[in-house]
Amino acid sequence: MQIGLYANTHGVGYRDDVNNYTRSVPGALLEPVAVAQTAERNGFHSIWFPDHVCMPSETSSAHIANQTGARTYSPRHEMLDAAVVMGAVASATSTIKLGTSVLVAPYRGPLSDARQFATVDVLSGGRLLLGVGAGWMAEEFDALGVDFAERGTRTVECIEIYKRSWLDDFVSFDGAHYSFDNISMDPKPLQQPRPPIIYGGVSPLGAHRAATHCDGFYPVFLDPFAVPNRHVDLQNIIKDDLEIAGRDPSTFIMMAATTLRVTASDDPLARQIPRKVCTGTPDQVLEDLEKFAQAGYSLVVAKMDCPSGEVGEIREQIDLVGHEIVTECAQIQAAGGWKTEF
Repeated sequence: MQIGLYANTHGVGYRDDVNNYTRSVPGALLEPVAVAQTAERNGFHSIWFPDHVCMPSETSSAHIANQTGARTYSPRHEMLDAAVVMGAVASATSTIKLGTSVLVAPYRGPLSDARQFATVDVLSGGRLLLGVGAGWMAEEFDALGVDFAERGTRTVECIEIYKRSWLDDFVSFDGAHYSFDNISMDPKPLQQPRPPIIYGGVSPLGAHRAATHCDGFYPVFLDPFAVPNRHVDLQNIIKDDLEIAGRDPSTFIMMAATTLRVTASDDPLARQIPRKVCTGTPDQVLEDLEKFAQAGYSLVVAKMDCPSGEVGEIREQIDLVGHEIVTECAQIQAAGGWKTEF
């Protein structure tokens, strides 16, 4: 198993006993490049950047990361753009892979996104991992002039356009939402045949899209008492679809996002019963990561639980994970016969 980091470009994560939240931090204080460099020094496999364009003052859209649907962002939330920051991180790092967690495909034109993220792959020397999803906040779609009801079909077309843009000398597409003919897009990404595309979702429809159009599946387990094997039904859907398509599960990766906090043994969080997922001493966190591996996940993206709201605490947690968990975690083998690494 490998460990990734959920980037802090949208602020600092924290939890109560029910939900996961993100505290807004002034953009000038986020230090995303320094955080990424800290993760690289500590042996993290990858860093994953979230995506929003704007934030409504009020929303009735239930957040998929919270089982109660509670809002995780504040009405005026400071957020740095994923693609821009990934370019900066690419120039300041050399080994850590750069992922989107996840790019909401219908928000922007797919040719523009294909261009931006091909650029990230070129600038990083072939380190892009493209997480893609259909989105969930209806008010944000309204602000961007995109029909919320069309988000699924638009996402499928976007994924196809990314692939063609990265593979074909001249690209044509004729779909329900996007249509163009005989255009070029160069340079191509450095990765061969193209960067991996991983579908972020928590529904049966998302599982079908992942198996049909993508190279992996990326559900979230950000609620405090998440159970690692709760999406076995979605994995079964994916295995059935892959079998129908003649694809081997060993070519398809399972990855997951979870909240994480390393504590001392005398910390109340380490003694809490039940204990929050991936919280407590290094041994307790490794125990939970073993459960994720047993559930088939070979890459776990950690959103650090930092109640202080300080970026310095994120870096402290990264150091603790690097010193106490990353090496041990590498010995954990994921079950299920899925692809085990990018």
